[in-house]
Amino acid sequence: MNNADLLTSAPVKGTVLDVGCFDFTQMKQAAGLNRPDLHHSGVDYSAPATIPEGFDFRLADLNKNPIPFADDQFDVVVASHIIEHLMQPVTFFGECLRVCKPGGRIYVACPSERSLMLRGFPFDWDKFHSTSFFDDPTHLGRPFSPQSLWRLARYYSCQPVEAGYQTSWTCRLLLPILIPLAIILRKGWIYEYALTGAVGWASYIVEKPKNLTGNPPFNYYIPSNRANDWLGRLVKKIILGRQEKK
Repeated sequence: MNNADLLTSAPVKGTVLDVGCFDFTQMKQAAGLNRPDLHHSGVDYSAPATIPEGFDFRLADLNKNPIPFADDQFDVVVASHIIEHLMQPVTFFGECLRVCKPGGRIYVACPSERSLMLRGFPFDWDKFHSTSFFDDPTHLGRPFSPQSLWRLARYYSCQPVEAGYQTSWTCRLLLPILIPLAIILRKGWIYEYALTGAVGWASYIVEKPKNLTGNPPFNYYIPSNRANDWLGRLVKKIILGRQEKK
């Protein structure tokens, strides 16, 4: 599942918030998916030159300010490659929940820990392509594994629908061809698309429970039943027994 799936399955005349909407990607994608009925809003730290008709744009620096929309307002909230640019990503996720309707869905995409495996982009630097997490100087903090995003949702009492890496089998199969081709032709976009699609970037979707309104509290916890079945108890008994003997 991806953000296109959420736009397709959104309610008739549903509301969509694009966090980091500078190029109005979600509105364009909805039009391509034959969903002109959706009402689009967005927030960004700088104002675009032109704003599409009917689009509700708000200006805000999310490192300093909350998302400038009311609680429980949107059926779909999309934050694609935003959380890694913010100083308080955990708080930001709570803000995404706050503006999402109960029962609505949130899509977050960001560099995964696998982005640390790749070297910095080797050429065509003026196009600002990225393969390494460190290629973008505005990236802050740390990348997110799928499990870290899953746990972030659970800390906010939400049930994740899906978590994983954004991968492409086409990129994986054609990687030995695409990388030399990109280098020979000096096409940075091919190099970026092939490598990131082959290695994988983390994304996930979380549903805001229908009985959850506003901004839910953050609750860090460790599950008590992590190894509470018969096998877990047996293994722990064996390991702890050996440690005591030592």
